[in-house]
Amino acid sequence: MIILQADAMENKYEIRNSSDQLIFSCNDLIEFYSFMETNNNYWFAFTGVSEQNVNLIMNDEIYSIKTDQFAGRFYCQFTVKKIIKSPDVLYACLSLTSRICTEMYSEMYKVGALSFLKEADDLEERVWLDMKGSLKLIYISASYLKNGIPRTLDKDTIVIEGKYIQDYYAFFCELGHAFIGKFGYMGSCIDDVSQLVEDLCSKDRKINVIWKDSDLSFKAIDNTLPVNCEMSASDFLLGTLEEYCNVILE
Repeated sequence: MIILQADAMENKYEIRNSSDQLIFSCNDLIEFYSFMETNNNYWFAFTGVSEQNVNLIMNDEIYSIKTDQFAGRFYCQFTVKKIIKSPDVLYACLSLTSRICTEMYSEMYKVGALSFLKEADDLEERVWLDMKGSLKLIYISASYLKNGIPRTLDKDTIVIEGKYIQDYYAFFCELGHAFIGKFGYMGSCIDDVSQLVEDLCSKDRKINVIWKDSDLSFKAIDNTLPVNCEMSASDFLLGTLEEYCNVILE
């Protein structure tokens, strides 16, 4: 096992084993698109690797990627399926795993979010409009990494533009935009929305939420519900907002 020196902390990403021992660090982590989409396996390239003789245990050992970027919001666990070594770059096929945790939002990383954020400043306000279906989860993940959980809300009135909600996942994208703005995060499921809205809204008064083109967006949400997400249908989402807000449908 290779344990590196403290100066590796200068690099952006650290790869640690299940005992939290540092195996290597690198300057950048590059995600590759998965064409197979099987077993949650993805290829990554680690560039600027601090150690030439990286030894990773295949299949059994659980590793983690950590970084001091994104205020500690980025976290990823994986097992190693295959590695390809080249000078200064380590290519690895990783099987991403879920950790058991009690903290909300701790599993928010989606493959593609890091690449997405490299172009974040140049992207359109509602860039998710060009993303199909569940790919919008990458935008939601990037929003969480970039801006985190909102703690305060300065607005008295929120406007949800229903014409931008083309499907179920677009609802969460538009909700974050309506409440917070570009790359605003308001959750990726009904439980997230409920907790965040409750935390943001004053107990003494309900803020106004104007939902434009609501009928169209209700149909878009209900016609694209993921499997086993019946409890997230439009009437449940609306009811969640109405519990904490004065919702006006237009």
